Amino acid sequence: MIQLSEETRSGWRVVSVSGRADSEAADALEAALRSAVKTNARVAADFATLDYISSAGLRAVLEAARAAQTRGSEFAVCGLSAPVRKVFEMSGLHHVLRIHGELPC
Repeated sequence: MIQLSEETRSGWRVVSVSGRADSEAADALEAALRSAVKTNARVAADFATLDYISSAGLRAVLEAARAAQTRGSEFAVCGLSAPVRKVFEMSGLHHVLRIHGELPC
């Protein structure tokens, strides 16, 4: 199960993600991130309390990052938990996406 919330911090629209970003939750994650990108110039995905991310969850993040790039918006991933950081590193996405340790980005 995934929980999503949004708030604005220091000029960034922060989408906080908790729980599991798996195949069942990937569409909701992508929709929330794309919605934030559509209406904000700076978007951060806060994964500090994300326990698990699957390849479907990674795809959702990547699609949102591409949407931000197309729109000319800034997109960053922040606060990766240790297990989620490992998945980003194993997938190579840490070379493609802006990843920060803490918020605000």
